[in-house]
Amino acid sequence: MSGAMPGELRDAGVTRREAEVFWLVGDRLGNREIADRLRLSERTVESHVSALLRKFGAGTRKALVERAGRLRLRDRALPLPLSSFVGRERELGELAGLVAKHRLVTLTGPAGIGKTRVALHLAHTTTALPRAVLVDLASVPPGHAVERSFADALGVEGGGRGIGPLIRAAVRARPYWLVVDNCEHVTAPTAALVAGLLAEAGELRVLATGHGPLGVAGEVVYEVPPLSSGAADDDADAVLAAPAVRLFLDRATAAAPGFTGTRADAARIAQICRGLDGLPLAIELAAARIRAFTPAELLDRLDDRFALLTGGARPGRHRTLEEALRWSHDLLDADERLLLERCSVFPHEFDYDTALKVLAWPPLTEDDLARVFPRLLDRSLVALRRRGDTTRYRLLDSVRRFARRGLAERGEDAEARDRHARHHLEHAVALVPDLRGRDQHAALRWFDHRWTDLRTAVRRTLDAGDTAAAWRFLAGIGTGWEVLGARGELFDWLDALLDRPLPDGAAGARAAVACCVLFCYQDTGRAREFASLASARAADGEDRALADLVLGWTAIHGSDRDAAAEHLERAVAGFARLGDEWHRALLLSLLGLNASDTRTSVDLQSAAADLFGRLGDHVKRANCLNHMAHTVIQDGARLDEARAWLDEAAELALRAGNEHERLHAELHRTSLARHRADHAAAEAGFTELLPDFLRIGDLRCATRCHFGLGLTAAATGDHARARTLLRAGAATGLATRDQRLIGTGLRLLAGTEHALGRPVRAAELLAAAPDPAPDDPLLAALRTELGEAAFAAATATGRRTPVPRLLEALS
Repeated sequence: MSGAMPGELRDAGVTRREAEVFWLVGDRLGNREIADRLRLSERTVESHVSALLRKFGAGTRKALVERAGRLRLRDRALPLPLSSFVGRERELGELAGLVAKHRLVTLTGPAGIGKTRVALHLAHTTTALPRAVLVDLASVPPGHAVERSFADALGVEGGGRGIGPLIRAAVRARPYWLVVDNCEHVTAPTAALVAGLLAEAGELRVLATGHGPLGVAGEVVYEVPPLSSGAADDDADAVLAAPAVRLFLDRATAAAPGFTGTRADAARIAQICRGLDGLPLAIELAAARIRAFTPAELLDRLDDRFALLTGGARPGRHRTLEEALRWSHDLLDADERLLLERCSVFPHEFDYDTALKVLAWPPLTEDDLARVFPRLLDRSLVALRRRGDTTRYRLLDSVRRFARRGLAERGEDAEARDRHARHHLEHAVALVPDLRGRDQHAALRWFDHRWTDLRTAVRRTLDAGDTAAAWRFLAGIGTGWEVLGARGELFDWLDALLDRPLPDGAAGARAAVACCVLFCYQDTGRAREFASLASARAADGEDRALADLVLGWTAIHGSDRDAAAEHLERAVAGFARLGDEWHRALLLSLLGLNASDTRTSVDLQSAAADLFGRLGDHVKRANCLNHMAHTVIQDGARLDEARAWLDEAAELALRAGNEHERLHAELHRTSLARHRADHAAAEAGFTELLPDFLRIGDLRCATRCHFGLGLTAAATGDHARARTLLRAGAATGLATRDQRLIGTGLRLLAGTEHALGRPVRAAELLAAAPDPAPDDPLLAALRTELGEAAFAAATATGRRTPVPRLLEALS
């Protein structure tokens, strides 16, 4: 990680050089390796490491490694520019004052004026506001909803139609400064969402960009002006100091290192910049051609191509950018034009190998791509970014939109989109064995980097009515979603797909299994419905084993342990016959979750963790370790072992880049602190984790945070606050339809009501619990305290009263 320094490092007083050392320590490099990498002495590196330990109050190098991993997960850094920032000193000064005083500032102006560059530079350099988060709307189709882009930027992983409340919860949980970029084609939905968020989150600030204002109350609109080329009668020194000319010279010398703009060139360069209306993108495209033309020749070509700019009524400024792009496009030969247009099918970054598979079809061959692609890079029509040993490419959004229009005019748009979708959806399914351990790190990295492509691919299949391709992708990943975790748009896709019946035959059985796995994150009742469908459609072999697996999986969230065990044992036998070790490990873990006694549960989870480890699935091993720790913490035993399991789980999650499992480990560490009566640590931990689980859409763990806060309050004698917190947790738990979780909440609330002197209400809540515990000591105490008649009446009331009504009565 490089570039803008995360606030946590800056606040600790970490220097730039210390930050470089910090990230390399986080990569587990030794001092000698760091010294070689940074060209420092080993003693200097030791000094920097000592300074980092002191500034962070860390006791060991391992603590620095964990902190670096945590920052990589949590710090969603703004994208770094590929070129230097030139000019805009006055505008930046004005904008710094505006964003300090106003909660919503919108930068307006034509395409190519540099709104994004100004906004990102301002975000990188402003220290008085919260760390900025980029919401890039460029890939959202015109008029479509924008909630998913906001959710992705904020790290919200909730799903379906309920994404709005999760976004609002995220921005209320902590201060944010959102940089909402490229609003012009989705102005109405963006304005509605931003207005609602600003009304609900008092500490939220927004910096937006678009062709025009959002039209939201309180909005301050700032029009980004063109870059000045100086006055026509300025001397050469003044012209060379003008921002537009400085930008041209900067980009020209980068494109052709031997070029040096002279005083004799100054007037012609200023004329070029004026002819392009001072639009930065157009100036940069023109400057890149300095490899082939002198400034005088460029000026001659501009005069030919931009005749409309020489006098009379001018067209809209977007036309100016279009002419700049058209002019650059006309300089390409036939193969270059065709390849540029085909590159526009990628919504974001892509690598060269993927380009070969997607873009090479007649008349372009793979050899043609090897010859032509570097020329597009030379012409600055394709940008590149290097990270480590990999290079990734992208078209600037304006170039991509321009090229996409040419692709449509050529009649190749549908073919290109179909090839892009087919490649990514099929490759994702092909990676499932790697995802399950064969090469998990590489597979997880692929899914992370290609998720925008996968989103675009699924959207293409849905728009084209090709539901079979969408189901092949979702069902092909199948139980692998348990490794990837649920992402919010998965539920959006399911909403669209489930408007129609599931596919016929075996494909329908696999689709039902995928639906079951995914809905277990959000709605266990609906998951049970799909488990039944999977069972009804399954034939023999793997489909039958999968159906038994999901029947048992969903039954765990009900109240019939015996039925769950029966289904899971049948699935174990089925996968044993198939020789499928990964699913056998998953079933061992599920059997552990279903076990009623601690020892059996831990032994089964331990066996599953060992098997996942041997298979190379670090994510699922971390998940099992977290379950083991949760089980013994609830039992109040083997707490030292629990700490060790959680340390390993956190380390595995950090290594895999899996935030969800890391949060699980932190949740159980906090529960461990509560069991050890460290109430301050428990209060702080649950409070910090609650918005994180709401952000990613894990309602089950959000419920556990509420329960933990309630139990902490009760332990300190504040039963009134405990009731409020436990009621909130029970209400959240109801949404999951997880019967065990609901039962836990009702029993905890019963204890609090009893402590507050409300024994009748306590008896009603206990009776309403879906998984009664006959040996609960509170049950006996209430029977004695109330007497048999009153106890029986309260029990009858609790059993016939809907749980939501019982919770409302507590308010």
